[in-house]
Amino acid sequence: MKSPKRLFWLIPIIILFIMLAIPLLPVYNIKEIEVMSEFPETAAGIAEASGLKTGSNMFISLIKQGGLFTMRFTEAEQNIADEFINFSNISVRAKLPSSVLIQYSTKEPAFEIEYGGIYLVTDINGCVLGTRDSHELGFVRVTGMDIVGFTMGCVVGNSDERFRNISEIYNGMKWYDEIYLTAFREYIEWIDISNNAYIALMYDGRVLVKLDYDEDISSQTAYMCVILSQRIGSSEKGVLDFTAGENPVFSPE
Repeated sequence: MKSPKRLFWLIPIIILFIMLAIPLLPVYNIKEIEVMSEFPETAAGIAEASGLKTGSNMFISLIKQGGLFTMRFTEAEQNIADEFINFSNISVRAKLPSSVLIQYSTKEPAFEIEYGGIYLVTDINGCVLGTRDSHELGFVRVTGMDIVGFTMGCVVGNSDERFRNISEIYNGMKWYDEIYLTAFREYIEWIDISNNAYIALMYDGRVLVKLDYDEDISSQTAYMCVILSQRIGSSEKGVLDFTAGENPVFSPE
């Protein structure tokens, strides 16, 4: 018969065994990888890019791919950063007992580019942040861009020099909005670059603006903002043409 003293020394060993066994229980297997994204259609791709797999043990995955004490999957964060260059502040954390939460921030969405019946949401440089099935108010809709294909997180239409002109227009309107507390960007219904002579944009559904490719786009944009806000009435309709001569011409309907 073993003495009580010997049994006493077995207690720490039993406790240690239990502590090591509990994290390996099926309840701690990853059941869900949740992605906090404003573009739900990209969530599956982000989860896949992380390299984490449902069914794998949470704690073993943390030891292999991150930090057990921080509860972060640092390797998964790097995998996502490598796949989606437009993401920043990426966080992949364990949510016990069986969930993983992926969070990130993106560059500021600026444009919706028509492509094959959907809209590609891009930042100011044309980096694709996500897709939408329909146009959303508050975003500048871009038409007339020749796109062969796209990759999420990469620049679309980077061979199209005219996209830089669109960016100049957007930045010019943004500057004017911030300085004079206006909202020009919200009233631009679309920008079309299909014409080789000028960029066309529709303002407030009533003024068609034509900007000359051969002249400085930033200067034309600044002048356009002044004319639309100070010299054209809020109910007037017509065409504001920067291609007609040395000075822009407004032709009312």
